[in-house]
Parts: sequence; structure tokens; C-alpha cells
Amino acid sequence: MGTEDFHRIHQTCVHDSQPSKDSELPFYFLQRLLTVDYRVRYLTCKETSKPGVLTKTIRDLVEGSSTLVSLNACLSTARQHGFLVDEDAEACVTAKETAIKLVNLLKKQKLSEIKSQLLPLQGKLWYMWCEKDKELTRLQEKGNKSIEHHWSQIESEKSDIRRKQLGKAFPLNQLMKTVLGFLHSQPDNTKKFFLQWMKIFMDDIAPDHLDELKREYHQKWYRIVSIKKNIESNNLKMQLVKKLNALSDEINDSSIGLEHILREVGQIYEALESTYSKENWYVKLPEIAANLMLLGYPIELMDGDASYIPLQWIGAVFDRLIEKLGDKRVFVLSVLGIQSTGKSTLLNAMFGLQFNVSAGRCTRGAFMQLITVDEKLQQDLNFDYMLVVDTEGLRAIEMTHKQSLNHDNELATFVIGIGNMTLINIFGENPSEMQDILQIAVQAFLRMKQVNLSPGCLFVHQNVGEITAKEQNMEGQRRLQEKLDEMTVIAAQQEFCDITCFSDVIRFDVNTHIHYFAHLWEGNPPMAPPNPTYSQNVQELKSKILQ
Repeated sequence: MGTEDFHRIHQTCVHDSQPSKDSELPFYFLQRLLTVDYRVRYLTCKETSKPGVLTKTIRDLVEGSSTLVSLNACLSTARQHGFLVDEDAEACVTAKETAIKLVNLLKKQKLSEIKSQLLPLQGKLWYMWCEKDKELTRLQEKGNKSIEHHWSQIESEKSDIRRKQLGKAFPLNQLMKTVLGFLHSQPDNTKKFFLQWMKIFMDDIAPDHLDELKREYHQKWYRIVSIKKNIESNNLKMQLVKKLNALSDEINDSSIGLEHILREVGQIYEALESTYSKENWYVKLPEIAANLMLLGYPIELMDGDASYIPLQWIGAVFDRLIEKLGDKRVFVLSVLGIQSTGKSTLLNAMFGLQFNVSAGRCTRGAFMQLITVDEKLQQDLNFDYMLVVDTEGLRAIEMTHKQSLNHDNELATFVIGIGNMTLINIFGENPSEMQDILQIAVQAFLRMKQVNLSPGCLFVHQNVGEITAKEQNMEGQRRLQEKLDEMTVIAAQQEFCDITCFSDVIRFDVNTHIHYFAHLWEGNPPMAPPNPTYSQNVQELKSKILQ
């Protein structure tokens, strides 16, 4: 399209006239948009030989416009002209009012004390209970105590901790009373609005304060790194490390989101169920979570702070799902990879989900989301629903000083064990960078073989550029196969197995089970456009999964 075409469009636009009646308003609105589009395109075509002309003209136009209006400020004008405003819907208004009331309740508390004051079932007592419960599965004789005596002692300690929890959490505070009452009484559409408003408002509670804490954390960390080694500096270093750990705890305590409120719902059920409470209202809580899953909302499968799966709660939620849906066929797809390698982004792009994405450890623990399969596809795919499980990143820096590396092995074993298929996400194709994730994954698959489980896996290499040559693909596949076989031998020695190659552990075809992905962005964010090749790669991977 040339300059003459743009002039012709411009001459036919109604840029200086006004609508004579309300029914003409949408037409005039679209014409104005076309006019703006024309002017920008015309400037692009005009005087392209002179550098800076386009940017200078646009800058002059923007600076000459003194009217800056937010979308919220446009609401009254939109209503006057007869526009339908989504936020005027009764369900949205009701949900927003309740969300504002609850967020104001949160803001009355000191940020780092919100969890301890309003979500008391998630603090130190919960961590202690989780550790005691894990200890039950690793019973050993202690001194003169037999295993039976040790087991009885741990059960008694767990009961004491639960009683202390109940003493802090009941009667329920106003926050949890309101949340539970709203989710139980309101229709599905209102619940969806409520959860979305809560997420928006809660994400806005603490970003500035958290940024300040993180800056202070990094300053102290750089100071520790720069300290020279001598006796005086060692004392200073110990003091700084203590302050650093205190800051880390404060950052964790100040990180509050909607997932913590929903986690508290599960903890209320766990606490009352495990103490055989005479209360009867709590038995309806799993139904609330089941309804949220049917609405397409992700539910926490594993508590990322305590690294624990609340089995009673999760089991009850699945029981309610079975009651509602019947005995349906479910395909479980999970993902595993190093921190910040695009796992959540991959799942979101593939299935249109909304798992949290950001730099660092944005996903903590594991979240599951239920997807309904179209009736036309159910017969071909042999399942009715897909359960997608997103997990936290392995080798997270935040975990190194708090838990051993066993955490990653336990997480990988769990995630691979529950999945029909697991996506092993690798960022780049350098074999040395692959070693961490491959070693963890191979060990987990080897354990599955020992208990007669045979999940499938696909390897996803992200950020490897535009690899199109068959020879390059073959070279990458060969290196991955060699590294997998090497990791298998090491894992087999640790597990006392006589296995020499990865294909002996699971059914694996190096030609079809490896997918290469271009980088998500063409250039450096935030101004870089999405790479269309990434979308093509996602579609190809999705087709492979659904074969």
C-alpha cells in the first residue's frame, strides 16, 4: 500500500465531524482509530530517507497532547455514551467490594506479620508438624528406643502440635470467615471475579516494600563477598550473615499472595480432620476447592514453603471431583526443569493457562490445573480430562542454605511419579549445563522402574536458536543420548541396579522424544516482539503429547 492509498483513506475519514445520534458512536470510534493508524503509516512512508523524522514527529504529537486519562477515569464517559462496562455487572461489583474489604483488612497488619496473625496454620508449627510426619517414613532405632516406641512418640508430638495450631487458628478470624463464606455461598461467575480481584489487589500490597528488602539483601550479600579473610573480618562476616538470614526470613514472611489464603483453607481442613473434630462445616471445604478446579483455577498440590503434600486435603479434593465428574479418564502432564527456564511460560502458551511467571523462584511447590478435553477429541485421545502440574525450579538459589539437595530429588521423584508424561525442560544445549537436571531426572525415572511405573518423557531444549539443519539436530541428539547414558550408569550405581543405558529405564527414542525450541523473544525484553517460531514449536510439542 502506497502513500496515495493512505491519502485516499484519510480524505474519507470523519475526523472533524461528530456523531448525530448514539447509534453512530461505534462507527465514529472505529473511524478515529483508522485515522490514527493512517497517520502513523503515512509518517512511516514519508521521508524515509531522513533519519529521525518519524520519531521526532511522533514525539511532537505526543507532547502536544495534554490529555492523559486512565481507563478508570473513562468509566463515567463510557457509561454516558452507552458503552457496556464489564465492571458494572452485578457479579463483578459484589466480588470487587468483598475483595476490597478483605485487602483493607490485610493492610491493617504489618506486612511481615500478616501470615502469623491472619494465616496462623502456615507458620513454624506447620513446618514442625511436616518434619515430624516425614520422620515417620524414615524410622530408625534411637538408642534404646524401638521403632514402635519411636513411632508412638512422634505421633504424640504431632498431636500436640495440632492442638497448638487449633488454639491459634480457632475461632476463625474475620479474613478466613469471609473468604470461606463467600466461596461457599456465591455462584461460580462471582467466585471467578472474586479470585481475580483478590489476585490483582494482593499483588499490589507489597511490591515496593519487597523491592526495598531485596535491594538491602543484595547490598549485604555483596558486602559479604567483598570482605577479605582475616579474624576481624570473620566476625563482621558472621554478623552480616545473621542479618542476611533475618532479611531472607522477612522477605519470605512479607511475600503474600492469594495462594496463601487458599492454602489456609486446606490447612483448616487438615487440622480439623486429623483431630477428629466434631465440627461438621469443614467437610464442605474440599467441595469448594473441587469447584474451583472445575472453573479452571490452579490448586496447590504441594506446599512449596514446607515442601510437603497435604495428603488428607488433596485426597478429599479428588474424592469430590470424582463425585462430581464420575470415574473419568485423566491424563497427567507434569514439567520439570531448572529455575527460571520457562517451564510455566511453556505450559501457559501450550494450553492457555495462567501459572505465575517471572524471574526467580516464582512457582513454589507444585500447582495443578484441570483442563476439559473437547468431546470430539476424547475418543481419539482416550482420556476425558488433562491435569497439568507446574512445579518450582530445581537448584533454586533460595533453597541452598535452607534444605539439602535431597529436596530436588524428592520433588523430581514425586512429579515424575504422578505424571503419565513429564516434560524435561532444558535451557540451552550445552552438555555441562544439562548435567544437573539430567542427573536428577534419570534418578527419578530409575526409581519409577523399581516400583513398576513406566511414565513417558519428552525433552525440551529451549533457547537453542534457529536449528534447522538435520546434521545439527543429529549432533545435539547424540550428545544428549551420551549424557543420559552416562547419568544412568551413575544413578544405577547409587540405586544398586545393573543398568547401562537410559533406554533400559524407560522407552525412549532419541529421534522423536527431543524437541528444540527457539527463544521466546526476538531480541531483549521488554520491547522485543515474541518469536513466531516459538509458537510453532509449542504447537508441534502439543501435537506430540496428544498423539
